[in-house]
Amino acid sequence: MVKDKKKVLICIDWFLPAYKAGGPIQSIANLVNHTKSHFDYYIVTSNSDLDETLDLPILSLNKWINKEDYRIIYLDAQHQTYKFYKELFYKEQFDAVYFNSLFSQKFTLLPLLVCKNLPIRKVLAPRGMLGKGALAIKPLKKKVFLKLFKALGFHKKVVWHVTAESEKLEVLKNFGASSNSLLAPNLSAKTLQTLHPKEKEVNKLNIFFLSRIAVKKNLGEAIDYLANVKDSYLVNFSIIGPIEEPNYWDICKVKIDQLPKHIEVNYLGAVPHHEIANHLVDKHILLLPTQHENFGHVIMESWQNGCPVVISDQTPWQSLSNEKLGFEIPLHNKSQFIAKIELFCAMNSDEFNEWFKASVEFAKKFTENPNLIEQNKALFLNTLNN
Repeated sequence: MVKDKKKVLICIDWFLPAYKAGGPIQSIANLVNHTKSHFDYYIVTSNSDLDETLDLPILSLNKWINKEDYRIIYLDAQHQTYKFYKELFYKEQFDAVYFNSLFSQKFTLLPLLVCKNLPIRKVLAPRGMLGKGALAIKPLKKKVFLKLFKALGFHKKVVWHVTAESEKLEVLKNFGASSNSLLAPNLSAKTLQTLHPKEKEVNKLNIFFLSRIAVKKNLGEAIDYLANVKDSYLVNFSIIGPIEEPNYWDICKVKIDQLPKHIEVNYLGAVPHHEIANHLVDKHILLLPTQHENFGHVIMESWQNGCPVVISDQTPWQSLSNEKLGFEIPLHNKSQFIAKIELFCAMNSDEFNEWFKASVEFAKKFTENPNLIEQNKALFLNTLNN
C-alpha cells in the first residue's frame, strides 16, 4: 500500500456497468485493477451506454458513489456542463486528470477547458482516433475539431498516452514535434481460466467477429471474404457486438443473406465482457479486418481464449505468423484473407492446437508483464511541464 496516494480523475464517456462501448471501458477497468494500490481513482462518466440509458437509480446520479476500487459519479445530460466541471475541479484537489477520447465534447473538451490552466497533470489517450482509417470516417467534422483543439492550445497542455510507436507517430504528425507523449501499452485482464485444447474437425471452422458493428470495424469486408471461401469448407461465423451504425448493419445483413449455404452465420448481439469467454469456448479464430486499432482488446482476448487471429495490418500487432498467433494482412489483399481462412479450415486438431497453445502462452506472458504496469503508472507520476 502506498501512503499519500495521488488522486487521479478519469474522464470517460461510458463506464461499467456499460459494456457496449468496448475497448476504452476495459482499458480503464484493467488500469484501475492493476494500479489501485498506487492511486486513488475518481471516475466521471455518463449514465449511458452506446445509444441507451443505464438502468441506474435516479437518486444515485450526479453524486460520488464509493466502489471497492474507486469512486465514481454518473452524470445525466443536465450535469455534463462547464459549470459542473468547474465545481468538481475546484472542490476536489486532483493531482492528475486522464481523458479517454480525443473527440468527446462532454468528457474531454469541456473538462479540459475547465482545467486548462490549473496545476494538474493532464493525460490524454487518443484511443486510436488519430489513425488514418479512423480520421477517414466523418473527416470534415474531425478536421474542424482538430483545428479547434490546436487553436485552444490543448495539444500543448496534455501528455499524450500512446499505446504503440505507430500511435506516437500519429500524434507527431497531427500535433508537431513539441507534443509530449508517453508510451504505455494498454493493460489487459489476467488470464484466469485454465484452457484445454480445442476440438477441430478437418474442413470445418468456427470463426467469430467481436467488435462494434460500425464501418471502422469492417464487418462487411469480413463477410465478403467468407463469400469466397471454397464450398468444400464448412464455416460457422458468429458475430458478437452491439449495432452502433444501423444503416451499416442493414448493408451487412444483405450480404449475409447472399452467402452460400456452406457459410452459417449467427448474430449473438452485444455480450457483457464477463460472458465473452463462455462464447469463445468452441471458437477457433477471430476475423477482424479493422480499419484501425491502437491496441485491440478483442485481439488480446482472442489469444487469451486460445484463438489465433486473422486481422488487418492496421493494428500494432505485427509478424504474428512467426509465433503462430495468426496473420496480419493489408486490407487491399483480399485473396490473402481468404487463403488464411482456408488454411485454418483445413487444419486438424493437432495442427490447430499448436496455434492454440502459442496464443494462450503469448497472452499470459503479455498480461503478466510487470514492465507494462510500471509504464502505466508513469502516466500519472512523471513530471512534465503541462
